Amino acid sequence: MSTRRVSDCLTAIIISKQIRPYFGTLFQLTGSNSAAATQQADIAYGIEKQIAATHKTNIELRDVNANYNMVKVSVINKTQPNFGWTTMLADLGAKTDSIDMAQTGYYDKLNALLKSISIPDWKTYLKARTLQSYATALSAPFVDAAFAFNKVLSGQAKEKSRGQIMTDNVDRLLGQALGQLYVKRYFNEDAKKRVLDLVNNLQKAFENRINHVDWMSDSTKQKAKEKLYAITKKIGYPDKWRDYGNVQIDRIKYFENLLSIDKNEYQFELAKLNKPVDRTEWEATPSTVTAYYNPFFNEIVFPAGILQFPYFDFSADDAINYGGIGMVIGHEMTHAFDDQGAQFDKDGNVKNWWTKEDYEKFRAKTKMVVDLYSSFTVLDTVHIKGALTVGENAADNGGIAIAYDAFKMTPQGHDSTKIDGFTPDQRFFLSIARIWRVKTRDAFLRMYVNTNPHSPAMWRVNGPTMSRPEFYKAFYVQPGDSNYKREDQRIKIW
Repeated sequence: MSTRRVSDCLTAIIISKQIRPYFGTLFQLTGSNSAAATQQADIAYGIEKQIAATHKTNIELRDVNANYNMVKVSVINKTQPNFGWTTMLADLGAKTDSIDMAQTGYYDKLNALLKSISIPDWKTYLKARTLQSYATALSAPFVDAAFAFNKVLSGQAKEKSRGQIMTDNVDRLLGQALGQLYVKRYFNEDAKKRVLDLVNNLQKAFENRINHVDWMSDSTKQKAKEKLYAITKKIGYPDKWRDYGNVQIDRIKYFENLLSIDKNEYQFELAKLNKPVDRTEWEATPSTVTAYYNPFFNEIVFPAGILQFPYFDFSADDAINYGGIGMVIGHEMTHAFDDQGAQFDKDGNVKNWWTKEDYEKFRAKTKMVVDLYSSFTVLDTVHIKGALTVGENAADNGGIAIAYDAFKMTPQGHDSTKIDGFTPDQRFFLSIARIWRVKTRDAFLRMYVNTNPHSPAMWRVNGPTMSRPEFYKAFYVQPGDSNYKREDQRIKIW
């Protein structure tokens, strides 16, 4: 059983000057007068601040081994007696004799706080957190208060329409029910086959790159290729659909619907305890625009939602598709060999398969990624956090390199015929730029840089392309141009 980690954004929320008055507003909306609400907000904020101070940083959380701490319930019953672990787990319906305690410092501190903070104050804190969790599902004053608070953090100018909110919630909460309808309309078997062909071509291209890297020994190369070809490919939608039969939905009881969904989700997760891992399970819904690599399953997953324009277009030429979804496929494939993924073997176990010398060379190359991206300025004096984003940046660099090589396996990759005035290579790189074409407000970007392991969209294009010689040739990049890097400054891991 794994202990759940608090949201990565918690520290950013805590340091915001708005969290205390936001708590106060929530308390007033539930009947407290102004003075009492202020007092309650101070109590909730004080506890929240102490808890947040115990969390590991996002960079520390990238250490796979440091975040695996299997402990016996019988032991923590003694070392953390204020929890009452045996009773608590029994009340939760979780029959287990051990748990994976990712952040031991957090639980040690919480154990102490359970004794030093009074029960009335804990009730106040839990009320604040409950109101914060459900504010967007309550009446208009709560929704408005939640939006005003989020506006400070993200800079979002106006609330989403009710239609957008409901669509997001159905996808997020009942995603596989929606997914069955989605794939019937938007994703057919011909599209799935073409995407699989792309994945297979990228896999071959990656193998070729592994064969030709000059810093890895033959024995480690063999292990890397074994892991590469052991990757499970999940495309479009799951083979079996999830059953939501226990969810009770009433069209006029929105809040109660959410509670029913939460209860069902809890029982769904609890049922996995002490049972073999289901490797067919999907973490994303079919209609979601996302993709991911799961190191524990050694799998790459591409829901039908991302297999649409501009990432993938069944009628588009290969330059567009290899630059778009091809870059994404290569990105996720490279995650199997980034600073975290490299610590897992082909079966998803944390196991060293590198020689000592090879791994030291690999670490040196990832250090170059950290240093380069740390030099990129996002806003004013705000820089990308290279150590936080190293895995994603390495995957972006590898993904583009692999996708380009795979593109060169196609007839168009050997052609020079222009379309819309652009060569095939230019169309490949323009397609990469198009999938990261977004607008963000400064407030959101500041929070994003501090909390997100991905670089901002602009640097997911400019960062890796400045290390690609094919990009230099396609667009005649010369010394002195802003995206020019000397040969010794360019990233080349794979």
